[in-house]
Amino acid sequence: MMVLSDLKYAIRLLSKSPGFTILTTIVMAAGIGLSIYLFSFFNTMVFKEMPFEDGDSLVQLSSSQNGVRNAGPINLHDYQEIRTNLKGLSEFGAYSVSNLNVSGRDGARRYSAVAAEPNIFQLTRTKPILGREFTKAENQAGAERVVVIGYDMWQNQFGGDPKIIDQTLRISGISHRIIGVMPAGYVFPTNTELWTPLREDATQLTRGNSGDVIGLAHIQDGVSMEELNRQLALVMQRIEQKYPKTNNGIGAYISTIPLAGDADTVAVIYSVHIIAILILILASVNVGNLLLSRAVERGKETAIRVALGAPRSRLISQMLWESIIICTVGGIVGLLVLAWGLEATQAITKTFFVDKPPFWWQFGIDAFTIKLFFIFVVGTILITGLLPAWKNSGADFNAVLRDGTRGALSKKSGRLNRFLIISQIFVSLTVLIAATVMMVGNFKATRADYGAKTENILTAAVLLTESKYDTPEKQAQFAKALQSRLENTVGIGDVMIASALPGSYTSTPALALEGREYTEDKGYPRANYIVVTPGSLAKLGVELKKGRYFNTSDEGLGKGSVIVTDSFVARHFPNESPIGKRIRTVELDGDQPNWLTIVGVVEHTIQGASYEESGKAPSVFRPFAQSPRTQMTVAMEMKLDSDKVIRTLRKTLESIDPELPAFRVEAYAESFTRHTGPMLFITSVFLLFGIAAIVLATSGIYGVMSNTINQRTQEIGVKRALGAVEQRITKEFLMSGVKQLLWGGIPGLLAGCGMGFAMSSMLGVGNADLLLVSLSLVLIIGGTVLMATYLPTKRALQMEPSQALRHE
Repeated sequence: MMVLSDLKYAIRLLSKSPGFTILTTIVMAAGIGLSIYLFSFFNTMVFKEMPFEDGDSLVQLSSSQNGVRNAGPINLHDYQEIRTNLKGLSEFGAYSVSNLNVSGRDGARRYSAVAAEPNIFQLTRTKPILGREFTKAENQAGAERVVVIGYDMWQNQFGGDPKIIDQTLRISGISHRIIGVMPAGYVFPTNTELWTPLREDATQLTRGNSGDVIGLAHIQDGVSMEELNRQLALVMQRIEQKYPKTNNGIGAYISTIPLAGDADTVAVIYSVHIIAILILILASVNVGNLLLSRAVERGKETAIRVALGAPRSRLISQMLWESIIICTVGGIVGLLVLAWGLEATQAITKTFFVDKPPFWWQFGIDAFTIKLFFIFVVGTILITGLLPAWKNSGADFNAVLRDGTRGALSKKSGRLNRFLIISQIFVSLTVLIAATVMMVGNFKATRADYGAKTENILTAAVLLTESKYDTPEKQAQFAKALQSRLENTVGIGDVMIASALPGSYTSTPALALEGREYTEDKGYPRANYIVVTPGSLAKLGVELKKGRYFNTSDEGLGKGSVIVTDSFVARHFPNESPIGKRIRTVELDGDQPNWLTIVGVVEHTIQGASYEESGKAPSVFRPFAQSPRTQMTVAMEMKLDSDKVIRTLRKTLESIDPELPAFRVEAYAESFTRHTGPMLFITSVFLLFGIAAIVLATSGIYGVMSNTINQRTQEIGVKRALGAVEQRITKEFLMSGVKQLLWGGIPGLLAGCGMGFAMSSMLGVGNADLLLVSLSLVLIIGGTVLMATYLPTKRALQMEPSQALRHE
């Protein structure tokens, strides 16, 4: 009954102050909702366990370059040596990702595929719903071509035919026998719908002829990821010593699958988590201060009740119920908004990919979110309610009744208020610096100049079948024929063909410069390597700095000419002209070097994201006819609407080869939007956090300072009655504010700059940017503190001393 009575008492008190109740509830809803959102968002992206049996022990083996973890594949020979020497892992498996053309009843389509070792499905403890898995014999070169297909392909291509096993499927011009169908929703290890045997044996291949793979394994009980990576570092060092030129700077690492591609963003992710916690603390301190102010106002009432024999537990319970109601209601409101936010996030993140996002990206309210919700609500109740209630109810009631007249500020309350102000300043500055650095980095990334024009250009990818286009001559002839036919079609202007357009990722082979020595200490440099048809760079608007563009004289497999970016020149030929200099791609199998002569220099183009190493790396361009590719990107200038141009492209491809589909068809500008979409989204989230932090910080600091000075109104009246001038009183209070600013601001500045620096290297934010951000926010917070001190002091000084002495 007492609990119910205390609850009714708290509800009655809150209902008497609806403005106070609504304000504190909104503050807690914002703090809890925003904080849980960030934790849930990053948990889904990079920390969630794989949705398979034993998914918590499944790890990925990827490559790194010069210490940068890039989730890249590993040379098959390196993988075999790691597999032999690494202890603590079991059930090793390897796979490579590719795109394959599939000819079906409705024409040719491109599918994402995985070539894997036979145990690929055993790693996830998943069996086909029809048929069987691969055998070791089928993984050998020369074995029968077999394929396991996904559930969606079975339904869409074959109408769910139960007799699908042993039917044939034409893949890249070669017939494959279907031996299995995987369950609905199974797309491991990528969003794939086709699985074929890897068919590569390191013992039968040289290092130059072997492919690259990504490794998978299960980590054994009691073995830590740190220990495995220490072992792996030693293994890679031994490999580098054996092959110092080709493996210089090449490393490997083990991580969970979601974290593999984001390993180098861990500092940012944990910084974001700290920001989320600080936002929650900021909201809690604000609400706690408001509740404390109410408790202080009722301090004498509480002292009288203690003097009359009221038990301390009852007083704490009554004051605590206000916090419970505010935090619980605020938390529920925040959770409802959070659910909507995660649902919106699911829709938004789908736009970041041409195909599908990673299969584990299922945003929504899950067990992790609910657990975090209860933890945060209980935590905020303790911060906002229990501590102030314990503090206020535990005071010496005789001292409270004797301490000052009405409206005076007690010594203990004064110390607590100063602590709150210092805490507000510290948390605010830390949050704002870190959040602003993130916003600045994202803003710079989304505004980067990729070195190419994007307006009114449609892009599409084409993948040649290796069975039909099995020689470089055939691949070069196809590209030339496709470009010629498209450029002579109504509705299409300039046509550019390249292995990768600016903004897209590409290979980064090792290069050698003529006349340079390369040792274990100085390995071969790397650069983005792109092949383009003559005229493509000029049509894309890539500015020529020196020399010339490619022309028809550069066509031919026996010729060797390249164009490099000015960033390549600055790195390798800083004080000399690069025209006429020779470079080569490093041949791992010891063939005679094919020297390439630099004929031109163009402006730097960004390959991939501007803030990643690939975006900062220099690039080398080669004529398509000298180094043909089976996969190419076609960029077309549109003179008609996009639908007509797409139909023209498909008809042109069909006229050349019916088994070649166009895929990833999109406007070039949209591809940039897709690439920068994640950064724009994160920027928007942090803009919201920044706004919330500023509002909470300024309102909280002003509220605490104003409340502190308001409680000292009688003190101001006494000083004025004793002859103190207004300027001296104002200066005294301002100096007090400056001291609190220094006590909270210096640690906050150091903490914020530390977090900002940890994020700045990945986001491309320079030290000058960090310094400017820090100084600007110090001025904002400092101005807030001074204004929060000056304005309430000025109001108190406008009162007559007699009024101030009677102030409540």
